[in-house]
Amino acid sequence: MKLGNLIDKLLYEDADAALDLAENEQILYVTGRHWVILLSRLIIPLLGISFFGGIAIYRAIGGGFLVTETGEPTGFDLFNIILVLIEAVLMLFWVALWVRGGKDPNPGRVLLAANLAVLALIYFRYNGGRIFFIDPGRFFGQAFDPLNLLLIGLATISLFSIFFVVYDWLNDELILTNRRVVYDNDQVFIPKLLEQRVQQQIFIEEIQDVQAATKTYPQHWLKYGTIEVKSARIGGNIVFHGARNPKEMQRRIMTQVNENRRKRSEADLEKMVETRVYNEPPPKVKRPLPEARPSLGWLSWILPPNPEVQAEKETIIWRQHWLFLLQGIFPPLVMLFVGWILIVLLGSWGLLPPVWLTVLSIALVLAFLAWSAWEVEDYRNDMYILTPTNIIDVEKKPIGPEDRRAASLGAITNVSFETTFISNLLGYGNVVVETAGSGGKFTFTHVPNPRDVVTKINDYYVMFKRAEKERSLNDMLELLRHYHLAQQRHNEILPAQPNGATQIEPAPDATTKLLLPAGHETAPASAGQSPPATVELLPPQGNGTPPSNDDQQPRATEEQKST
Repeated sequence: MKLGNLIDKLLYEDADAALDLAENEQILYVTGRHWVILLSRLIIPLLGISFFGGIAIYRAIGGGFLVTETGEPTGFDLFNIILVLIEAVLMLFWVALWVRGGKDPNPGRVLLAANLAVLALIYFRYNGGRIFFIDPGRFFGQAFDPLNLLLIGLATISLFSIFFVVYDWLNDELILTNRRVVYDNDQVFIPKLLEQRVQQQIFIEEIQDVQAATKTYPQHWLKYGTIEVKSARIGGNIVFHGARNPKEMQRRIMTQVNENRRKRSEADLEKMVETRVYNEPPPKVKRPLPEARPSLGWLSWILPPNPEVQAEKETIIWRQHWLFLLQGIFPPLVMLFVGWILIVLLGSWGLLPPVWLTVLSIALVLAFLAWSAWEVEDYRNDMYILTPTNIIDVEKKPIGPEDRRAASLGAITNVSFETTFISNLLGYGNVVVETAGSGGKFTFTHVPNPRDVVTKINDYYVMFKRAEKERSLNDMLELLRHYHLAQQRHNEILPAQPNGATQIEPAPDATTKLLLPAGHETAPASAGQSPPATVELLPPQGNGTPPSNDDQQPRATEEQKST
């Protein structure tokens, strides 16, 4: 298998694991960072291996630094001549900077310090010293001394960091599905265990433009660059730097956008016409709700289902992760534990009679229960609510004040989630919902499965925007329906018959001809019966009105003659 195909396979596998795909949603294309980005990230680990490992090997073979009395000849050898040339260049730069002057003295100080250091090295080597000197007999036993063990450890860490850099490089991708574009960014500490993940996503219906840019000649030649997906939402753009084949991803996204718009327009118009013109009931669209978890009975008061699903209202309620309920109950537990210890000590020392010990014990238990109930109720009252039209953030104290913020789903400009190394391990994170106007930013803190929360909010947002579009189409079709009725009232068009034919009243004392739709034949008249009266529809006159009976009479006479 080629390396490129293997990388593509790994990218698709990671994308499939990173997304909670909705019903009938499938991944169409995935692109990751270019290998040039990987090489740039590997520079520091490779330098670490070279530096620490090189010094460790050098010391292991008997190498030393700044060694005096080496027995080497003094004077100006080739290395000292090179140092003198370096000193001349540094001195030239320092003099030029001193002559020009400047407000910032730091560059001059740095150059002066470098000049002094090079002069010290020249003097040191001129008198027989050496910066690097190998003498196994003189530096015996350095291979496993504490300093070398430290250097070996740092080189090993640099070696393992290469694995983490490669894994992190493979876990940054831009994903295209038939419903959305997702930027999945992982910062890896321990793969599959401690990862910080941030996701941004834009639904296909919201994409306005896609830009693919290769800004330098190396980017153009090596086919990598920047992809920017622009959204209709303020601040909702996705920027993906260092992408492989940015033009290919741009082409695929815009193809899906155009296909989606075409299908949506056809489906919407057909449904709107059937609903508003022919009064057929519209199909009911159900929102994707999480599976309702089984009730825990009376324990549901302490630990309610999270998320709590109200199917009849299509409402989802999230609370903080259950770990933060334990965090709230921890102080009452500490009070209970410390209180019991004090009561036992007071009883063992005989400082209080048994009656008082009993009273204190009951009071301690009641205080613990009251405090714990307060914390549980406070945990239950802090809710993050998603309805078909709004998002609501509720912070309420038990039997006390309440802070309720709400914003329309149409005001949402961006939805993202953030996890840290620890929160990703424990399964919770923060969901940030940015809204336009005075609503500001909503932060759902410490919610479980933040990726699923973002998915549900985006699903509700898309369905809300679709409903807005349908309302707009409804208004347009309602206007067309009233226009159609007005045309009928003004005799500009004729009312339709149950079989689809259109007819008008026949002229008096005339046999007229009825023009039926294709496939319909007029039954022949029986013997002794007059032929059926028919009507011939004529095009409207210049003023849009149908022809008068006077205009129709000559035609009826001709038909009688032919009969």
